[in-house]
Amino acid sequence: MTLIDWDHTMINVSDLAKSINSFADAGIVFKLGGRHENWGTANALGYFGINYIELLSVFDQEKASLIHRQSAAAVYDSLQDFNQERQRFNTVAIRTNDLENIRKRIESAGVTVGPILEGKRRNEQNKLITWRIFFINDDIAGLPYPFFIDWQTSDKDRKQQLIEQKLIQTHPIGPVKVAKAVFEVSNPLQVAKQWAILIDSVATEEHGKFVVPIGERIFEFIVGKANHLTSLHFTGAKHQQTINLGETQLVFD
Repeated sequence: MTLIDWDHTMINVSDLAKSINSFADAGIVFKLGGRHENWGTANALGYFGINYIELLSVFDQEKASLIHRQSAAAVYDSLQDFNQERQRFNTVAIRTNDLENIRKRIESAGVTVGPILEGKRRNEQNKLITWRIFFINDDIAGLPYPFFIDWQTSDKDRKQQLIEQKLIQTHPIGPVKVAKAVFEVSNPLQVAKQWAILIDSVATEEHGKFVVPIGERIFEFIVGKANHLTSLHFTGAKHQQTINLGETQLVFD
């Protein structure tokens, strides 16, 4: 059975250490993930079960500047934000176990896709972490597309590995889980339908908002000028609060 689920959400940040500390003050734990030596980027990871947030920053601008959007859109976009000192959501990653066929299906729908790449980084314990990935180097009215990733292991085994590595843990704010991502776009119906095609889902209208389910979570598209992912919403918090980091908003209910 083909797996299609929401793997993680990327946030472009200017300084990993400062961002980690800011989230820690709000009761959210992030840990350094490691460096993508081929891309000149580094990350920190905060897990909410198997779904997680990746804080992404640039440690080698010269190396990162060699990345073309046609092959690695999210990496290219992260450098643009880094150079402009913008902290905001980048895009979301979709987890699958069938990159080749999904890539063919998306390409046949008329969407320009990049090549399948081998990703790697070394974590803080110097362990090599690998994955396979492809990016979509297009956008919809400025909204970046998601990208697709294959961890080459089952969700069950991956979750157990993350627990053993003490990456999946309960945050001080509570046993929070990501419930939805909200995208502000000029034409939410059009975008919702397009994203539904990408992830083999359906788009429905709910009170003027367009919802695309993915696993046990949802992507929600609303009218707005940002043409970007603007907020993540969580359940399970001990108390309600909203965390803002640059242009990002994390809402805990």
